[in-house]
Amino acid sequence: MRIARMPQLTAVIVDDEERPRQALAKLVERTQPQVTVTGMAPNVPEGVELVRRLAPDVIFLDIEMGEHSGFDLLRSLGERPPYVIFTTAHESYALTAIRFSALAFLLKPVDKDELSTAIRKAQQAVHGANQIGMVEMLLRNMDRSHGERPLAMPVSDGFQMVNMNEIVLCVSDGNYTTLHLRDNKSMMVSRPIGHLEELLREHFIRVHNEHLVNRKHITRYIRGEGGEVVLSNGMNIAVSRRKKQELMAALDLI
Repeated sequence: MRIARMPQLTAVIVDDEERPRQALAKLVERTQPQVTVTGMAPNVPEGVELVRRLAPDVIFLDIEMGEHSGFDLLRSLGERPPYVIFTTAHESYALTAIRFSALAFLLKPVDKDELSTAIRKAQQAVHGANQIGMVEMLLRNMDRSHGERPLAMPVSDGFQMVNMNEIVLCVSDGNYTTLHLRDNKSMMVSRPIGHLEELLREHFIRVHNEHLVNRKHITRYIRGEGGEVVLSNGMNIAVSRRKKQELMAALDLI
């Protein structure tokens, strides 16, 4: 039986710090014989020029680079960017959005096993339509400045735009989550509720393992062992005992 060979890849590294840039290049050279690093850039403008000139299969992209970010580079590249593997030294909202979009990322210093996993995914998905959709979803979700900004939510056939303020309640359904909207409609999102909690934590609160509610849509709290919240759509949602204090603090009721 013939074993299908995974494709050879070309890659570039865009990172404003020379030591991590060189360290990653050496790690790729030492552990990933199927990947050739064809160029490196220390900032976003040079990174854009490098990608356009070399047309690599993969870009290792630092998130924060001085005045610019890796997201600025992606916006400059247009509709068909290379396969993106983000690199970062710390947790941030950006990393939460990357996880939600199901894109690859590596924490610095880069671990060789995690690098191998990211490269395998890249070999399977280079230039795939799904990767392009995930990048678009990420870029749309990065601006979280106010609740009227539409969020891109992954659904079965792509992604759907929804304003944060329109979401009243998120209900867990295994690896999926049902969003209850202000107009009494609902939609199923192909992410578990924990991923939504990370993305929406500034405006939503987890009152129960299965329920994540929009603070702006809480109209009343009913006392009890854990109590209940009444939402703007008329739904009563039980609050677990261990979440009660967190809810009280979030609503400034302590």
